[in-house]
Amino acid sequence: MRVLRASIIALFTAFFGCLLAFFVGDYLSRLAQMSNMEGGRGMFVVFVCAPLGILVGLVIGIVSSIWVRAPATFTIPDQPDGHSIRVSLYADNRQDEYAFIDWSGIIKDPEHATIPGHVPLLTHSKTRSLLASIGNEPVASQFIELRIPPKPRKDDEAWSDWIFATQRADLSPVSESEQMAIRYRVRPVND
Repeated sequence: MRVLRASIIALFTAFFGCLLAFFVGDYLSRLAQMSNMEGGRGMFVVFVCAPLGILVGLVIGIVSSIWVRAPATFTIPDQPDGHSIRVSLYADNRQDEYAFIDWSGIIKDPEHATIPGHVPLLTHSKTRSLLASIGNEPVASQFIELRIPPKPRKDDEAWSDWIFATQRADLSPVSESEQMAIRYRVRPVND
């Protein structure tokens, strides 16, 4: 289903890229005062600009359609609460703290959902992970390992790369199409 959706979006953006390329190519060839003798300007638009527009539209469509954070297989309710979405911080494999979730900051689109929140780091733990749960299904809970050292440094205040879940709450592996992802940064308490 994901490949089909990505293909349709890519073809759609390629079509509009081609249409846009005709107008841009016509404008640029007039601006450059290209000769219209023997259809030179028309050939430039059709054989150079149109294929470039198709290629650029195709690339934009593919990249935008596969950039996923929370999989589309999970359903986020219209009015989420602490029972439908939960995030817990685990430090040294013990539950340490629940995360505060900014319900008004949730952004949903057909491909993914972004759920902002924060959780205090109260210990100097060697390992930290988040258990993110959507709904009451056991398969909807996933562990995401955080790469925060026991004593965070100034470098940890910058946004991390996206980190994907590797296992479910029952410690079974998570398939790539169902992985949740997180991106984080450490902020001092006075921020």
